[in-house]
Amino acid sequence: MRRPQKTNPNAKNCFEEESDVKTRRLFAILFALMLAFAVFAAGCQQTGDPAEPGADADADVNEGPDYDNMTMEELYELALQETGKITIYSTTADAQAASKKFARAYPDLADRVEYIESDTATVADRIETEHDSGNLNADVLIVKDNSGEIYHELVQYDYLESYYPAAACEHIDPSLLEYGMPLFATYSPWYYNTEMFPDGCPIHTWWDIVQGYNTDTQSYIDAEGNNTQYWTVYTKDITSASYAALWAQVIVDGDLMTEQYEKEFGEPLEFTYHDKLQNVPGMMEFPENNGGVELFWRFTQMTLTELDDGDQVVNAVDESLNGPTIGLCSGSKLDNVNSGAMINWVTGLEPYTAFLACNYAYVVSGCDNPAGSRLFIYYMIGGPDGVSGCYDEAFNGIGKWSVRDDVLFDKTPYTIEEVILKSPDFEEIYQFYPNVKAYWIQWRGLAPST
Repeated sequence: MRRPQKTNPNAKNCFEEESDVKTRRLFAILFALMLAFAVFAAGCQQTGDPAEPGADADADVNEGPDYDNMTMEELYELALQETGKITIYSTTADAQAASKKFARAYPDLADRVEYIESDTATVADRIETEHDSGNLNADVLIVKDNSGEIYHELVQYDYLESYYPAAACEHIDPSLLEYGMPLFATYSPWYYNTEMFPDGCPIHTWWDIVQGYNTDTQSYIDAEGNNTQYWTVYTKDITSASYAALWAQVIVDGDLMTEQYEKEFGEPLEFTYHDKLQNVPGMMEFPENNGGVELFWRFTQMTLTELDDGDQVVNAVDESLNGPTIGLCSGSKLDNVNSGAMINWVTGLEPYTAFLACNYAYVVSGCDNPAGSRLFIYYMIGGPDGVSGCYDEAFNGIGKWSVRDDVLFDKTPYTIEEVILKSPDFEEIYQFYPNVKAYWIQWRGLAPST
């Protein structure tokens, strides 16, 4: 269930309509409250009351250890004074290897390290339930946040805390620190068959993916009933967070997608989705004349196959039994090349290939081991120098990039710049991606082939 967002003065609300009368009443109430507060504050200043409202609260905010600027040794000394398990909730198996290395590096804490792996939805609900019941179990959460849900629903509501070890953060691009402490970066790529396309990637823009759409019939079937779809498409579940968020980012950048269409085809983009809009109250509306929405609509009308497993997707691309084939799944499946699969990533798309997705590490607010949890995170990210931990050993793999500028992951054959990845806009993605999931189901039902 999506938790309502905290008030944001820059947030868009498509459903808020206030009458002039209500607005004047609201301003009157606010003005009266401001006057009352001013009188109260003046009285406090005149009396010099040491118990001035806000004084204690400000002091509480500034109290507590400065964990961000502590060394690993200082965190370790504090961790020895804590009790109970240092419990790690994670959605990636890589963190389990990290937890084992951490236990060996700090034998006095080894018996206190507990690792629990789960999927994102389950672990997020568990964090919230434990926190609300006052029965906290977890100390650390390691999770990929593709849609911004973790940030908007747990971090902003103080279920989780972002820990930024200052020395390590000096080696991380500030744009990657906006939503939490990143561990490593990935993306969700399209795959193509390298045997069928030996000269390199056959797709150059997002519009190439939906090649064959007929604007007259608004489908992939022409007036004579012929199939006009070029690609055979396989994909993981589009309603999952990773892929719904990817399409949400495409919609956020609708103007770029429109410009790219006109650049590629030399004519204005024709929007064919408008009469299919049925916006859901309470969600961000799909905008009109949006190139990203038009592209998504055309994609929903394709004949395609959704598969449960990424290996199945890349195997289908490898076999390409029905002509030119592409597939969408995890970047780690490029490892199937080592088993002989004739596959490769689609890279270098214009205006961009995808957005950069990060796995984040958070401290659970109010946990029993605030120092131990931070020491574990600091150790995972490599300490102040990138080598005083297990960063390279735990996370270096195909489909991953280091977020540190002083540590290179050498298993992925492409750089971020070669793939053309952009930073996500979670403020917008979080608004749009529920509609992506809803419209995927709705619009798929309109496809002639379904």
